[in-house]
Amino acid sequence: MHRSNPRWLVCAVALATLAGCTGSATPEVGGDPAAATMAATATTTTGAGARAVLTTEQLPFPAPSTAALPAARQQALQAALDGAIKNSVQLVGVTAAVVSAAGAWTGAAGADGAKVRLVPEAMMDIASISKTVTAAEVVSLEQSGLIDLDAPASTYLDHPLLQRNPTVRQLLSHTSGIPDYVTPTLMDAVTGDPNSSWTATQALSYATDPVGDPGSPVMTYSNSNYLLLGLLIEKVTGLRFNEAVRRDLLTAIGPRMVVQDADTPVPPLAAPGHSPEGLPDAIPDGTFLPDRAVASAAGAAGGIAADAATLARWGYRLYGGQILPPSPTVELATEVAPGYGLGTEIIEQHWGPRGGVVGHHGGINGYTTVLTVIPAEQVSVAVLGVGPGGPIDLIAQELASALRG
Repeated sequence: MHRSNPRWLVCAVALATLAGCTGSATPEVGGDPAAATMAATATTTTGAGARAVLTTEQLPFPAPSTAALPAARQQALQAALDGAIKNSVQLVGVTAAVVSAAGAWTGAAGADGAKVRLVPEAMMDIASISKTVTAAEVVSLEQSGLIDLDAPASTYLDHPLLQRNPTVRQLLSHTSGIPDYVTPTLMDAVTGDPNSSWTATQALSYATDPVGDPGSPVMTYSNSNYLLLGLLIEKVTGLRFNEAVRRDLLTAIGPRMVVQDADTPVPPLAAPGHSPEGLPDAIPDGTFLPDRAVASAAGAAGGIAADAATLARWGYRLYGGQILPPSPTVELATEVAPGYGLGTEIIEQHWGPRGGVVGHHGGINGYTTVLTVIPAEQVSVAVLGVGPGGPIDLIAQELASALRG
């Protein structure tokens, strides 16, 4: 990842560094997510050899429990969170949540960017974890017979970036060849007027690099794919993107997961922390996270806000087969390119003895986030951090370990 070529909304990098969440390597456990983000390109693997860490036999998960975990387990989880903040030089505050069939927990440590002590309910921008919502909506529309994932996206949406006819599946898996709209020029425009409201069409006008051939052996993470999918959803449903995902996906999740800036986050809100080196800090406006311009320009690629408990519940329900049927749920979590399925990262790290993790990282001005679901243990862990980076994966891993006892 190069500081001179900022991108936003990927694998736990701050907004302007939302660069290529692609490839077989994931951010190093305990490392700086900005420095350890996946390489910008990777060889694609498709077909019969595609790997999944989630199977239909594991689905559906049991209903998530709202009961509090035992006191000793809660203390261990909170101690892990407190220790992470104490030892981090980048994250000034963090909220986290665990959802499982055996019980739930949420906690907070440190402060937000305004030096206000964090509470577990504080909402933040979840950045590229938004892609899990967009992908789930597309697959939901496929289940309704409105979209064919293997049809050219231009079947449903007329846009110049679709000139080489990538399929809907290729947009979902970042194998479309479409360049990223998140460029230094875009960043200058967005941060220059933090109160402005951006449309997807306006933001996509900054994707000016040449369009590549789709389906090549190289995967390039591009946020443009997900703004295009947001427009496609609007065309197919006749609804605004926020209305479509609320109708089809989020009603059961509750009001504390919202698409900005069409919807407004529900207080309490966590003010953003510092941005990565070379970027101006976000200027909180008290309404949107981190501010209206960044949130609206991120859109279907990274503009959703939530609190940790709601995000963990979303991950549990999505990858637990409670939102989509088992087969399409598994399809989300099956590799198309190394480490990436359909709006889903397949995270190969040392998460214990029972296999891999699915979910997504995110980073946007002032926030660093991760959602991890461990299928073999039927556990969802969400961590929302205030700051430009830090050991976000290590925090999630330690929480999972503390949960096991």
